[in-house]
Amino acid sequence: MLMDTLDRILGPFHRMLVASGQKCLTCGRTTALSREHLGLCRTCYLSIPWITNPRCMYCGRHIGCPDCTRESAGPWHFVCNRSAAAYNADMREWLAQYKYRGNESYASLLIGMLERAYRQLQREAQKRWQFISSHETSKKSGLHWRIQLVTSVPVSETRLKERGFNQAEVLARGLAAACKLPYAELLRRDRHTDKQSFKSRMDRLKDMEGIFRCIPEAGEILDFQANHTYISSPQRAFQVPTDSAFPIRILLIDDIYTTGSTVNACSKELKAAGEVQGILVEVYSLTWARS
Repeated sequence: MLMDTLDRILGPFHRMLVASGQKCLTCGRTTALSREHLGLCRTCYLSIPWITNPRCMYCGRHIGCPDCTRESAGPWHFVCNRSAAAYNADMREWLAQYKYRGNESYASLLIGMLERAYRQLQREAQKRWQFISSHETSKKSGLHWRIQLVTSVPVSETRLKERGFNQAEVLARGLAAACKLPYAELLRRDRHTDKQSFKSRMDRLKDMEGIFRCIPEAGEILDFQANHTYISSPQRAFQVPTDSAFPIRILLIDDIYTTGSTVNACSKELKAAGEVQGILVEVYSLTWARS
């Protein structure tokens, strides 16, 4: 009790003083750092191109989006995508430090950015959920929008050996831990493809055809999560009749959203795994950056 009281009193001062005199991760400047700035100096933190008001409510793009409005778009297998930041030159360098140069210090920065994007998605989705559900029903039954499971886009064995880690999995596990959400590996990549960053939209779409599969245990994991969430959970997150078709909501994590082809291919497999078990699956995509 005493420690909790002290933490509440001294917390703001500790946050201002934490890492005082250390170097900013991205520019190397020696200055007082704070937790609110994710280990960055104020200048670098304020330079982050946060996406707080996406123009496209489907893919989360911060500017006009021709991809989602074109006639050939879809079918889409995920509810929506949201991203922490727009992918500019600075963000490209940050990702390169983490993903290609093995600078592990950047992982906590990217995870911190993802956490803020997740909180924003959570607030947005809850408002929609309350709008769809009548106010009285939501109030009486305690219905709240929530994610039941976090997973990540897999990489090929070739890429895993090349980098030594799956960047999306590291981000997903870090986010799940920060938000106290369960993480599960649900997908595998059946074949290796060349780097997508140099390919056209059509080439990306073709590359993603049949490339992902759910792991054999995915159905059992979804079934367990459905029972745990709706039947056995002591929190009773959804006080609903057992015959109600409420979905399992999965948060799919990747580093960058470009055309949506990767997210869509993964989401299709996740929904199919749920259908085999008689479980309705909703997939929400969360990426660190939106190109």
